[in-house]
Amino acid sequence: MKGDDRNRILLGLGTGVLLASSLRIFVAGAYSSLEKTFFYGMNFPSGLGILLLLLAAFLVGRMSRKAGAALIAAYAIAVLITDATEYTHLVAAFALPVALALVKELDIKYLTMGLVADLSLRVLAVGAEPADFPYTRVILALFLFLGAYALWKEPGTLKKPGFGLYAFAALLELGLIYPNAVMRYSGMAVYYLPQFIGFAFVIALALLLGPYLARKPGMAMVLLIIGSATLFLKPLSLFGLPMALASTIALVESAKGSRGGVIGAFYLFLVATLAIGAYVGRDIGLPFMEDRLEALILAASMIYVLSAYGKKVEVKLPSTREVAGPFAGLALASVIVLALFNAGPTYAEAKKDVLIWTYNVHQGFGPYDGTFNGYELVNLLSEQRPDIWLGQEVVGGMIANAYQDVPLFVSAHLGYAYEYKPAVEGTYGIAVFSHWHMNTVGELNLESVGQVRPAQKVSVDELGLTIVNVHMGLSEEERAMQAEELLKFAEASPVAQIIAGDTNAEPYERAIEILTRDYRDAFPERPPYTFLWERNGVVDKENIDYILLKKDWPARVRDYGCLCDVLVSDHRPVWALIELR
Repeated sequence: MKGDDRNRILLGLGTGVLLASSLRIFVAGAYSSLEKTFFYGMNFPSGLGILLLLLAAFLVGRMSRKAGAALIAAYAIAVLITDATEYTHLVAAFALPVALALVKELDIKYLTMGLVADLSLRVLAVGAEPADFPYTRVILALFLFLGAYALWKEPGTLKKPGFGLYAFAALLELGLIYPNAVMRYSGMAVYYLPQFIGFAFVIALALLLGPYLARKPGMAMVLLIIGSATLFLKPLSLFGLPMALASTIALVESAKGSRGGVIGAFYLFLVATLAIGAYVGRDIGLPFMEDRLEALILAASMIYVLSAYGKKVEVKLPSTREVAGPFAGLALASVIVLALFNAGPTYAEAKKDVLIWTYNVHQGFGPYDGTFNGYELVNLLSEQRPDIWLGQEVVGGMIANAYQDVPLFVSAHLGYAYEYKPAVEGTYGIAVFSHWHMNTVGELNLESVGQVRPAQKVSVDELGLTIVNVHMGLSEEERAMQAEELLKFAEASPVAQIIAGDTNAEPYERAIEILTRDYRDAFPERPPYTFLWERNGVVDKENIDYILLKKDWPARVRDYGCLCDVLVSDHRPVWALIELR
């Protein structure tokens, strides 16, 4: 292999990983920062990252290649030091335009190698964010340092990416390159590690076929629109979205010629904001976007097609080695995780004393600074070993949270079976985890004024137990309305012996009064709080998470408590040890 080819491969690997990672970190950090401003009035960093992105989009064409390399290295160091996205996204705001500047000059075959490398990192992290877990964080940084090294050796300045490349980045950030996002968008609520890995190979194939399709840009444009439109015809999107991804890659060369980089950066921010609005539109002033992610992906595909339309390009096809290498890396990552992690649930015998948790895990974020909490959550669950965990704000592949798949990586690490009830877009909702066979016997979205609020009813076969898991609304009047609906849901056949979850209601509220007509609190004495956010003189302390037992159910509460010192989420794990009779 010639030295120049080796340098291009290193630069391609670094660029692909940098592009995907900086997109995830930037959006997650900006979202976390603005959420803190919205709820608690914290004005830093708030929208600073967005302003820095626009500034970097303006400056990137004036940067030397050594300056670009230094920014990549700075991003790698930031990721190694911390996963606090509220701060690392400020560095990602500069790294992202640098990544797109490199995309502009690299042959697309080298970029696809880097995107498959990032996919391999996602497999190694078993669906978690690679920057969250120490072992994948180091490998992520290594790819970035290699890219920075390759760029540092080259003279000259960076090329300024135009609108078309930011439109390309926006489509990637809408989830097309993440196997779990595509599967959950397509209606797959429950799957385990082998299915995730299998679909990762489908995504890798789509990425690596993109350069071949680039020779027929007209066909690629049509296939991109058709593939995106299959989101309205689930589960056809399991085939359609990989086709759309291959077409997206195919059009990159055509999109390189466009101008308007700063406008493109603003467009990327706008698309990400609208995508978040698909989940929480009523809470952030975008009610028209709620549950409209499919339409957004289709619209973004059309805009990308327009940015690439009418441009003739030459494309260098990858060699057999250049295709086989990324596949081999993904295969190696897959073999490693299948050897080290649980390929599916590990089931246990029925038992008399059952430790039940309810725990809102804050969309995969820790309580402060936008830190990811997957690594801490896995360690906490491994230490405490709840028999049944009812989780709220469980993400399965959401743009605001770096496309983490909490059900998947919890199952892979700890062998839990799970039943997942997405509230919106297949990727955000509630879940029940256990080491027994379970079936969802009912689910609904409660009548809501704000964000959609889900409930699920799950039967645990070996225990003869039926449980309702719930996440209720933010206003007191809304919760009272939801409590009536929830009570009817719980008492419909099969009757739930337990209602548990994040009610957002204090013990004195009307909602709790309604629920305790037929159910009793497992806690004779309430803990001091089950939710606590405390920073810079702002304190939000609430008592809102419950485990409620049917009044005529003969089971006995042997012990109960709250892990109030645990800082994995802004909520605290609430638990009860129940003796079944």
